[in-house]
Amino acid sequence: MAAGDGEAGGTQSIRRAASVLRVLAQRSQSGARMVDITRETGLIHATAHRIVQGLIGEGLARQNPATRRYHLGAWVYELGLLAEPRLALSDMAGAAVERLAEKTGDTVFAAVRAGGDALCIKRAAGSFPIKAFTIDVGARIPLGIGCGGLAMLAALPEEEANAIMASNGPRLPQFGDLGVEAMARLVAEARARGYATNLSRAPGVVAVGVAVLNPDGGLAGSLSVAAIESRLSPDRVDQVARLLRAEARRIEKAGEVGVG
Repeated sequence: MAAGDGEAGGTQSIRRAASVLRVLAQRSQSGARMVDITRETGLIHATAHRIVQGLIGEGLARQNPATRRYHLGAWVYELGLLAEPRLALSDMAGAAVERLAEKTGDTVFAAVRAGGDALCIKRAAGSFPIKAFTIDVGARIPLGIGCGGLAMLAALPEEEANAIMASNGPRLPQFGDLGVEAMARLVAEARARGYATNLSRAPGVVAVGVAVLNPDGGLAGSLSVAAIESRLSPDRVDQVARLLRAEARRIEKAGEVGVG
């Protein structure tokens, strides 16, 4: 076998393993069955099973003995800690979401980008009796489905954001009726406005979101507020957006202090 063939085979193996890890990440709460892995990766059963067993052996995956479902392994968490950006949003967002929940009375979320997805890392509930729990901590959804994800797409270079939306297109129907073209319009509006807003994927819920940036100007994540539609009139959307921007800037300034 020529050297080039070996390189191609190695690259293919890495891509296949990465595709399995993505499925496990997207099903981080419920776990993935082998049938889910084969269907969503396009791998045959024997290949998928061999890759999963290899990932388990390296601590990158695990199987729940009770449900027989597969989950990400502990080593993935350790790698994530090592790869975390210099502005560690997870360390700074807790106080921000609590302050926002207290000021708005509504549900507040912090999220980071995880490839083509938004990963919810913090959530706080405000005092208003009706809670808009549209996503759980640790859950992943395609960037742009939630308002925090829209804000993150708007903060990315246009070409990169468009590529992510196109790549996520086949996955969007399972999250509602927001297609790529409609999402692109919302992203363009968010760029022009300075914050994202949309009707949530939960009926009767409206959300507002802003991006949080790293000291180098790159994307760190997002903060967003979700509430029942009657609580977020256009005037109040602007008010909530100002509160979100103030907290985002507070986090960004804290990150600047830590650089050096």
